[in-house]
Amino acid sequence: MEQNLFAYIGEPDQLMSVRDARLLDGRQDGVRMIQVDNGGALECTLLPGRAMDLYQVRYKGANLNYIAPCGITAPAYYDARGTEWLRGFYVGFLTTCGLQHIGSPAEIAGESRGLHGREANCPAEDVRVTRSRTADSMSLTVEGSMREARIFGENLRLRRTYAFSYGEDAFTLTDTVTNCGFGARPFLLSYHINFGYPLLCEDTKIVLDSLGVEPRDAHAEEEMEHWREIEPPAYPYQECCYFHELAQDAQGQSGYTVYNPVRRIGVRVSWNHADLPYFCQWKMLGKGEYVLGMEPLNAPLDGKKIGEEGCLAPILQPGESKTYSLHFSFIEEL
Repeated sequence: MEQNLFAYIGEPDQLMSVRDARLLDGRQDGVRMIQVDNGGALECTLLPGRAMDLYQVRYKGANLNYIAPCGITAPAYYDARGTEWLRGFYVGFLTTCGLQHIGSPAEIAGESRGLHGREANCPAEDVRVTRSRTADSMSLTVEGSMREARIFGENLRLRRTYAFSYGEDAFTLTDTVTNCGFGARPFLLSYHINFGYPLLCEDTKIVLDSLGVEPRDAHAEEEMEHWREIEPPAYPYQECCYFHELAQDAQGQSGYTVYNPVRRIGVRVSWNHADLPYFCQWKMLGKGEYVLGMEPLNAPLDGKKIGEEGCLAPILQPGESKTYSLHFSFIEEL
């Protein structure tokens, strides 16, 4: 084959395709969706209409994540009260939690904070798809911005970029959180990354270099010796959450792999440990609710919340930004 790859094609879609659409019908009506096919074995469905999160990822044609019964819902249906967030939690490959609250609902200084905050229900603006090319390769980025802002309160922007390369079964997610206000502002961020069938089943292996693990509650403590095991679906099933202290490599990176050796599909996720030093494993293996969450965070999930003394949330000064980057690679073998 001659060196100039583009001599063989008439349109970039022959190599990497992008489909930009709006969904119709039911509670998903109006949600913007972008589908990316990397020209290899990777297909990703992004939702600019829902915080630039990932609804679905397929590798070699196989689905990798769990999808909840509610399906995609438009931000207009978001209800901040208590656990009503779950009515719009389609789960997907990635749901972003934050920026002013993560974890269980709470009442702080007279203000009710709903489960996992508002960010996952913020639609993106300034959405862009950009292709770049050299003689023998092509790359593609999808980016957009979410704002979590109100008068007399926070004024935060999250700019998210996904970067893909032709034929490379991997992508990088880069987030930049900026304080657009005039006072210092703490923020919380949890990457709720979720795996499901057929990647997730009894054959699945969890590769995680955990230096220490703590159960979230008494039930999780009873099951703690089984935290690496993926059992068949059961009903009823009580969820288990574990907080891990992760090791980091010589470059300061932490990460994990979820791998199915029978189907020969898997995902590796890595990030800078100093940026996201906390980690939660959510194990929910119920019938019809069969999901494994593997979640890096910038503060403890059950720690003190914003507005409480002792909160460990990072603080942005006026005009200051903080950037996070996670790399996802998709594999056939360990």
